[in-house]
Amino acid sequence: MRLRRARRAAAAGWRTPAGRRALAGRATLAGATAVLFALWLAAGSPPSLRGPGTGTRGGVLFSVPLEAKAVALTFDDGPSENLTPAVLDLLKRYSARATFFPIGRELERHPELARRALEEGHEIGCHTYSHVYLGGRGEARLKAELDRCDEVFPRTLGIRPDLFRFPGLSYSDALVRLVSGRGYAVVSCSLDSYDWRIKDARQLARRVTSLVRPGDIVLMHDGDWLDRNRQLEALDLILKTLQQQGYEFLTVSELVRRGLGEALERGSGE
Repeated sequence: MRLRRARRAAAAGWRTPAGRRALAGRATLAGATAVLFALWLAAGSPPSLRGPGTGTRGGVLFSVPLEAKAVALTFDDGPSENLTPAVLDLLKRYSARATFFPIGRELERHPELARRALEEGHEIGCHTYSHVYLGGRGEARLKAELDRCDEVFPRTLGIRPDLFRFPGLSYSDALVRLVSGRGYAVVSCSLDSYDWRIKDARQLARRVTSLVRPGDIVLMHDGDWLDRNRQLEALDLILKTLQQQGYEFLTVSELVRRGLGEALERGSGE
């Protein structure tokens, strides 16, 4: 509904009566985001809104303060036979490391793909067992999801992840405290690729490459619901373009360690 209204506003124009009617009552952040996105799709230029935040806030990591050209690409919702092997092939071609946040039930179906990711130097986080959207409630459901993951991940991979990402990046302070209390570091992102919404590969790649900054955590996906050709073409362009710009691709944990190293160097030089 929000996107339809935003498209009507974009088509009608900001100053026309139709545009004002379409925008009426949409002063919320979600409504404004939808409007910006619809206008961007029409204009073909990146919006200013990059992602939900930067730095660390409320116990959630969004990005790492960093001067070196390094970013962390992250992939949610896999592993999938349709996409994950080809994503891993592309990452290997560019000597890039990434962090994958698999869903527990998909991990049970395709454990060999997550094992391959680990063997090739990538990082594995947790994305709940069934990709349930918890919003601001659901503590009992989240506990049940984490209990399932605490059984599935060690059984299939021999490890228990240190990182956790909420499905839909939707959470409350109470849910963050619950996850942190279970020993996970909660990771969001500073740059959402919008690969779940953008249909054109070049437009998707251009959004990431034009908005990326050192220390960014970039949200992408490798679930079987994505357009395989679009996703792989965009990822290839992102990796190629950013590598040409001098960027290094690290896991989230590596990015954090790089940031700590820079901070210590700055402190020792004062």
